[in-house]
Amino acid sequence: MKVRPASKPDVPSVMGCVRRIKNEYFAPNNIDQWGEDYPSREIFSGDVDKKALYVMYMGEVLVGFGSFLCEKEPTYSEIEGEWLTDGENYLVVHRFGINPDWHGMGMGTALIGLADKICEVKKIPAIRVDTHEANIGMQKLLEKCGYKKCGIIHLENGDPRVAYEKIL
Repeated sequence: MKVRPASKPDVPSVMGCVRRIKNEYFAPNNIDQWGEDYPSREIFSGDVDKKALYVMYMGEVLVGFGSFLCEKEPTYSEIEGEWLTDGENYLVVHRFGINPDWHGMGMGTALIGLADKICEVKKIPAIRVDTHEANIGMQKLLEKCGYKKCGIIHLENGDPRVAYEKIL
């Protein structure tokens, strides 16, 4: 297994994995987390430009991906609940996914662990992430990895998301 920063040639494989996640995990579990046009090739290309998108491969097979952003998330400014930290110095995990062929094998745990390492290097004290209320798999992964449920945030379109934070 190899985890590395993504490059532009990785984006088509990431998009293929996104389609599989939507069709094979989200749809059968009634998870309306990612819309029809989200996440887009352009968003992932932007994440590559920001050096935020990471990919996990086993040989030539894309196992997972995630965007680890060192920037303030505007939708996190208001929460129904309370963040664990008051500051604005946190890493955000967005657009995180594991190839359905690899679900339940610990790959999500390994990839989300990269957030801890990035924070250690960049001296960032906390990690924040949100997910759809029906995405029980992601919620279990976050709780297993030490994230605490903090409340509900609302996306720009008003959709609610369950918000988590981890203090390092």
